[in-house]
This record gives sequence, structure tokens and C-alpha cells, in this order.
Amino acid sequence: MKILGIPLAIVLVVLVGRAFSADAQTETNLYSFGSDPNDGLGPQAGLVQGSDSNFYGTTRYGGTNNNCGGLFGCGTLFRIGPGGSETNLHSFGGSPTDGALPEAGLVQGSDGNFYGTTYQGGTNNDGTVFRISPGGSYTNLHSFAGSP
Repeated sequence: MKILGIPLAIVLVVLVGRAFSADAQTETNLYSFGSDPNDGLGPQAGLVQGSDSNFYGTTRYGGTNNNCGGLFGCGTLFRIGPGGSETNLHSFGGSPTDGALPEAGLVQGSDGNFYGTTYQGGTNNDGTVFRISPGGSYTNLHSFAGSP
């Protein structure tokens, strides 16, 4: 029994060593925000990979609109291709017609569109729920009313 146990232990040590073998990893920066005055600034949530292989996300600040009381814009929705090409799909406009300052990540619905929320903006400046297509067609679905 001990004779069989030693070779088995050696095989396990070799297998464990191979399982944890760390090959060199390479990091590639796909995109740096801030290279364009209308660019997004301050992404806070993770990216979601769409069914079209592109990555979609939000930035809390930046964009072309500054109707949210800050100096840095109301935020953006963007798409980044696997090769690093970035497209600003929407610049949030703030109250009363649009959301502002998105903080949470996006989710892709079964209809192929992406859904998310904003911290501020909308008719009561209490945040919104929105939908955006992979092509950039944006719809504000709901404005939160806040406390009664």
C-alpha cells in the first residue's frame, strides 16, 4: 500500500504544479478616456460584452452636455470594439428630459438592447432607467419620483 502511495503522491505533485504554472500574461490597454473634450470621464462600473462581441459601458462624467450642475459633464454611454475603437453612443443631458451620472453597469436584454440606470436626471432629478440599442438609439424609460 505504501509503495503505491508514493508514486501517486509524486503524480499529484506534478499535476498540481502544472495546474498552477503561470505563463506570462500580457495586458493591453484598449482605450484611454479623456483624449477628446467630449469624451467620457470616470468609468465606475464594469463592461458588458454584447452579443455582437463589442464591449459596452458608461462613464459617470464627461460627454457633450453639462446640464447636471458639475464641471465635468453628465456622463456617457460608449461602445468599444475588441480592437480598441471607441464610439460615444450617448451623452447624458440631465434634468428634466434625460438621466445624468450613471454609476451602475449595463445589462443586455433578450431583445439585444442594453438597459441601465442613472443616479440623477429625469423629470424629478432623482434618476432614470434607460434603454440603448447597440447602434445608439437611446430611450428614457422611467424617471424616478423620489420621496413623497
